[in-house]
Amino acid sequence: MHTAEKFFKPARQFAGGDGDDLVSLAIEVEKTTKHHKKGDIFRAEASLSMGKINLRAESTAETLNNAIDEVEYELMREIKKFKEKRRALLLKGARKVKGK
Repeated sequence: MHTAEKFFKPARQFAGGDGDDLVSLAIEVEKTTKHHKKGDIFRAEASLSMGKINLRAESTAETLNNAIDEVEYELMREIKKFKEKRRALLLKGARKVKGK
């Protein structure tokens, strides 16, 4: 299935690859309207959580596969931003301890 396979990599990346932490992934896909035939009518949403940390991505597109691809890309960006922010705080603390 296209949907489930797309989100295994972001979930593994979010967990850190070791698999020790419990990661929850919720995926929603829907057709936003029944009577429209053109335009952005498909919506995909993914919510990834681990403990108190929640990351969320949402997209609408002309095709369901495009909406899913956009959500995967956005979720990967959110994970990268979260990890960079966590690393920056760690380095900031290390600088304080070092005394610079």
